[in-house]
Amino acid sequence: MKFETKEAAVFFIDILGMSALTEGSIDLTGIDKKIDTSIYDVEINGEKELSSPNQIIAAWTLNRFREALRNVHSKFDVKVSQLSDCAFIWSESSSELLMASSKLMWDLTFSGVLCRGGLSYGEVIIPNNDKESFGSFILGDAVTRAAKHEARGKGCRVFSDADAIHHFHEDFPGKVNSTVVSTKIYNDIFSPITNPLDFSIVDEFKWYLFHDLKGITTNATEINHGRLAMYMSGLVSTLRHSPYFAWNSLNKHGLIQLAGSIEAISTDIAVHTGHEDAKLSAEYSMVGLEKVNRSHDIVKRHFYQYNVNALTKGAHETLKERLENEVVKVLEAG
Repeated sequence: MKFETKEAAVFFIDILGMSALTEGSIDLTGIDKKIDTSIYDVEINGEKELSSPNQIIAAWTLNRFREALRNVHSKFDVKVSQLSDCAFIWSESSSELLMASSKLMWDLTFSGVLCRGGLSYGEVIIPNNDKESFGSFILGDAVTRAAKHEARGKGCRVFSDADAIHHFHEDFPGKVNSTVVSTKIYNDIFSPITNPLDFSIVDEFKWYLFHDLKGITTNATEINHGRLAMYMSGLVSTLRHSPYFAWNSLNKHGLIQLAGSIEAISTDIAVHTGHEDAKLSAEYSMVGLEKVNRSHDIVKRHFYQYNVNALTKGAHETLKERLENEVVKVLEAG
């Protein structure tokens, strides 16, 4: 078999907690008392009963993961290789890869699958004349670095390195007619973070700052901060109260991942609002996540309350209502 090398952008994505779930190390006894388990529309040997809830939930999660991968594969010029509970997505177009990665993270989080990712750019090795765009395989330095970056933090976040981010600037999809706006989008969405343990620098691709990264590629010269903040509020409400994240909250590592996700997203709502009232610290979330009530209706109720308390100071009521209704439709679809 013959191979060739290419320069490509690579995204590695992994479902958090799946190994613990399938191995049975997460005790799901009584989960049917916490949530309506009929949300998991899965049959194993013709049975829907949660006699083996770990495997039922794992099967549902993997199926939804694959559906989301197929969706971005159909919408963007990318190739996809799923490896059970993780996947590599890559493209010779950095712009297409970034838009696909952003949409995948939004879709999976709203639909109840907690994932983390790593981004890189560089040499990849692929089979010669490979006609497969879904299911082909890939290796190379960029692949190794993307997988390594994925593990560099907590929560449903995407990590990268300075070299890759510098390259992404050349083909960044968030460029609009205003140079000032384009620069702000880029500087906001790619952000260096200092690791408090060893003071090393970790670069993050903050996918959650812009709900529709592809939609930014318009002639717009202004950012609708209110709309973007409300979508981020929808993410926070989903992570706190979606019944699909109940199993994540039933073990320490899952709680840490949920709390880390909520803190990162709620903190950066300030990018769009200019104030920090929306921040929910990881310590605060850890106390309540295991015990909070979870249902789709509660997600919506929390979303409305959270907006009133943290997001909509000074907002025009008509605009606020229209934007809230837009986001609620997305929450209901999840």
